Amino acid sequence: MAERETPGAGTPPDELGRTVASLRRAARADPGRYLPRLGYTLLRFGSLLATEPGRMAESVDVLGEAAEVYRRLSGEHLPGLGIALQRQALGLGALGRHQQGLGAAREAVEVWRGLAAEGVEGSRAELAGALLVLGARLAETGRHHEALDRIHEAVETRRLLVDRADGTGRTELTSALQELGVKLGEMGRQEEALVPLRASVAAYRETAGTAGGRAVGDLGGHAVAAFATGRALLGLGRTDEARPYFAEAAALHTEITAREPAATAFLDHLFALHGHRLTYEGGIAAWTRTPDGTTSSGRPEDGPATSGGPEAPDRPDATPPARTGTTTWTGASVRTEASAEGETAARTETSASTVPTASAEDGPATSGPDEPAAPGRGGPTRPGPAASAASGQGDSTPPGPAGPALFERIDRLNARGLALADSGRPGLAVEPLTEALALGRTAAVGTGAAGAVSLARTLHHLAFARAWSGRRTEALEAVDEAVHLCRRHLVDAPETVRPLLADATDSLGSRLAVLGRHRDAVAPATESVALFRQLAHADPAAYRDELARVLNNLSIRLCDADRHAEALAATEESLEIQRSLHHEDPAAHLPGLVHALANLALRLARLDRHDEVAAPTAEAVRHLRHLDRIHPNNDVAALAGSLAWLGGYLRRHGHRDTARDTERAAGELRRRAPEPGR
Repeated sequence: MAERETPGAGTPPDELGRTVASLRRAARADPGRYLPRLGYTLLRFGSLLATEPGRMAESVDVLGEAAEVYRRLSGEHLPGLGIALQRQALGLGALGRHQQGLGAAREAVEVWRGLAAEGVEGSRAELAGALLVLGARLAETGRHHEALDRIHEAVETRRLLVDRADGTGRTELTSALQELGVKLGEMGRQEEALVPLRASVAAYRETAGTAGGRAVGDLGGHAVAAFATGRALLGLGRTDEARPYFAEAAALHTEITAREPAATAFLDHLFALHGHRLTYEGGIAAWTRTPDGTTSSGRPEDGPATSGGPEAPDRPDATPPARTGTTTWTGASVRTEASAEGETAARTETSASTVPTASAEDGPATSGPDEPAAPGRGGPTRPGPAASAASGQGDSTPPGPAGPALFERIDRLNARGLALADSGRPGLAVEPLTEALALGRTAAVGTGAAGAVSLARTLHHLAFARAWSGRRTEALEAVDEAVHLCRRHLVDAPETVRPLLADATDSLGSRLAVLGRHRDAVAPATESVALFRQLAHADPAAYRDELARVLNNLSIRLCDADRHAEALAATEESLEIQRSLHHEDPAAHLPGLVHALANLALRLARLDRHDEVAAPTAEAVRHLRHLDRIHPNNDVAALAGSLAWLGGYLRRHGHRDTARDTERAAGELRRRAPEPGR
């Protein structure tokens, strides 16, 4: 290769690609001379590709190649390795390849830790950036507390780097504080979140008069911090304090639009993700429900409103309000990352063929959180193709090599276990499912995604059987492993894995909840909603009712984490879906609609919105009169308990007629309940 300079800034990607190809040939012939230049050019090329629409996958591959080159060089070239790994981790996260991104982010942090320990100039600042990237990747894989630790470390590192004389490093600290506040808010720790968020907003405000104006990126960071602060305040019921922050975020959105319209896409996505939108008047509003059941958006100044939110199933949770005098119009939190999970409320499935679960620590007596749900509907997922041939007979066939016969045997054992659990014998179900698990571990060796999916499905079923048998800690271990396997193979077989992962993350939230880990339960429940949202978008007929179901479950997780405004938003979205389903097929979806209405009443009661509780309760009672029969799998006990509690609540708040009708409906429902046969 002729001696010449690497192309400078502004070089088109294709020209850089040609330079890379030339340097590869030269490096093979003379590595000592050309490898450093190849690594540097690959790093530039990969970084440039990341900015090109649709070329993120290419970017990740090129950055991975750059990292390999820098590993060979080591020594003085280690900073290049750290940069390549950190940018690769960002790209992998954007592509949804979370486990790979986590690996790259961990390695980047270790590289920068080593360089910082040696006192290499600039390495501590790079370490802080790498820690933030690692925090994001950890959160995406459900390790939220680890993520929080890394973000805390990044904040403290950046705090030490601020120059008190000239303020150098202040912008980076402000960004890190914003990240910390957002993360704390996502984990339900709103009071703690306000401290770094307010500090971040204050710091952004101080730079507002900067000569020449602020960069669009800083404006965006300021908007995110203001929006997150408003949401944290709303989560605490402090609506009046929240309004100025939302107004500030809206004004910043307008400023960004005037300078770089395309840059507002991220903010629009963020607002929508949390149930909000920008209004024509330039404010930020949450989606609200009108009396006729339609949706509209209203400005915060117009009074309390609620928004459609995450995804969860409908079922009354029967928990009474914990606070008084709070109003809210905030939307629900709908992150795709897994955060924390735990719950003590009830859950009502979205159709008559489902069996929701509920807990009543704060409200009427309902069925316990570990009651089984029907297979494939928030409970165990359906076995594989061979399951249809399963019988209740024993299977004495010895295990053979991983192949169709072994997978069929695993399916038969899964089907037998599910049948036993569904008939009310979960203790007996554990044995065939444990046998299926042993065979599944054998089948998973060397069979790629197919074996992993089979193993994950068995673990999911075993988790339910263990939970129903009272072995809650073991149930959590099984479903946690199932989720881990699904995440690891989602990229390999998305069509097969995504539905299973959606069910498993919902189950993980429930398992954490019954162990009292309510804040930890929010993250997997949120992830389940995001996954079912994707599935329902692609195939509405198959997954809309599942989306409604997991939205309801998420509302329970949020309620138990004291995020009541977001819980209400999730319930409202679930109800909206149920109304649509009921309109299309009234007979099939009437029970789901009744449960959703009862849930809405409970959510409103939780927020002490006394005068709004009567309407959805009365509507639920009216619909119950048209319910000709009650399917054995429907959670009558939870619904009857919720209605009885609502009757008492309405009586205490002056709605005597509605209270009387509701209490009568609860009694009638108990009398009509099917004989237990599960």
